[in-house]
Amino acid sequence: MAVAEQGSLTASHSEGHLGMSDARRAKLMDLKRREDLKDALTEKFKGRYGRGAKKEVDEMSVASDVIRKEVDRFSRKAGITEANLMRLERRLQGRAKGTITRNADDASSVCTGVSGYSTMSRARSATSLAGRNVVGGASKKKLPDSYDWTRLDEYASYLHEQDSLRQQLGVHALQRKLRMDLDQQVAEKEQKKTDALEEERRYHQNSLMELERWKEQEQAREEEKHEKIMREKTDRDAQLQYEKQLKSQEEQKRKDEESELVEKIVNEMESEQKKFERKKENTKKAMRRVFEENMEDQRKRSQEEREAREAEAMQMREFNRMLDEQEEQRAEELAQRMERQAALMKKLQENVDGIKKGAGDNDAQRAAAQQEEQDRHFFEAEAVKQNRLHQMRLENQAYLLKQMDEKDGRKNEDKYLQHIQAQILERDTDEYNAIEKQKVIDRRVRNIEHRKDIERQVEYKQRQSVPEMTESEMQINRPLLELVEDTLQKRDANLAANPPVRKHDEDEDI
Repeated sequence: MAVAEQGSLTASHSEGHLGMSDARRAKLMDLKRREDLKDALTEKFKGRYGRGAKKEVDEMSVASDVIRKEVDRFSRKAGITEANLMRLERRLQGRAKGTITRNADDASSVCTGVSGYSTMSRARSATSLAGRNVVGGASKKKLPDSYDWTRLDEYASYLHEQDSLRQQLGVHALQRKLRMDLDQQVAEKEQKKTDALEEERRYHQNSLMELERWKEQEQAREEEKHEKIMREKTDRDAQLQYEKQLKSQEEQKRKDEESELVEKIVNEMESEQKKFERKKENTKKAMRRVFEENMEDQRKRSQEEREAREAEAMQMREFNRMLDEQEEQRAEELAQRMERQAALMKKLQENVDGIKKGAGDNDAQRAAAQQEEQDRHFFEAEAVKQNRLHQMRLENQAYLLKQMDEKDGRKNEDKYLQHIQAQILERDTDEYNAIEKQKVIDRRVRNIEHRKDIERQVEYKQRQSVPEMTESEMQINRPLLELVEDTLQKRDANLAANPPVRKHDEDEDI
């Protein structure tokens, strides 16, 4: 689990520092892993030797700052191996038992200057001691004429791999130790579960006993309550009997009062009924008198109407007789008028015949003149009518021409507006095309500049791809170069003798 957490932290940290150099990133990751390991060890030992932890009889609590100082000293001066971890735990156990005091530990640190955890540090600095021996006067080795700077990078990478390998070994040792502690914790937890089950079983037995006692108490309480209820029931029955007796007396009294009241109401209703019948009989007599009077009035009105109709009939007959007489008089007068008119017409005909004989030519002239006058009036009216129609036709034609001119004007305006819009669209299209062409030209210039920049970078990297040392640099760094060559040759020999173990096999072993 610790390895997985460290791997995830390493991945997230490396993603956040892509612009950092590999050496600095590796150094920072080593520091982070070391701090995480220190925190894990501190928490583990606090849980084992701190306050409130489960300890042996002869052990006492160790202060948190003391545990923190021991872990810090271990991380500074010792490598992370299983032996060193066991040694650290023995030191803390000695402090818990009182066999190691604070003053003795400080004195040993002052005198020696090197902790008991320095085994891995001495192994890690073997290469540096070998380098000092070379500088101090070992036999000089023959170096090649040209030396590549990448060889130093390879040497640094090899050192980093060795540090990582030692770090992984320490982590694996810590994991095994943590696994042992976890197994112990699991066993303790199982024991706690067993103890808890036993405690629950005892609690269950005690609960059952308490339940039985509670049931007995409840039974006694129920019996007492039943007796109390029976006494209350007897008292309530007696009280109920007394209340029933009172109610029966009140009911009898109420019935007597109601019978008296009913009898009184019946008597009053009978008297009212008699009064109503007498009133009804008087009303019938009054109505009968009124009906008889109405019948007498109706008979009188009928007699008067019959007499009036007879008188009106007599007047109508007299009026018709008078009309007949007047009609006969008018017929006689009409006959006399017709006779006089016939005589007058006969005389007029005789006069007309005499006038025709003397004035026949004058009638023909008057008829011709009248005909000419009529023709003249007709032609004048026709001419006025034609002139009016011609004028109306001209007005209609002028109106239609005006409408046609207005329509042509609107068409010309629409054509002018369309022409303006076409010019605007054409101008916008030209501007857009010019902008797009300029964009293409700018993009092409930008691409050319980028290509030139990339070509310059490629050329620079090609020049820097084989960084070789100068003769003076080789002479200045000769001890370092001999140390690098010696270390890398030993590495190659070790790899040839002991092939590297695959990552899959390591994971299975872990």
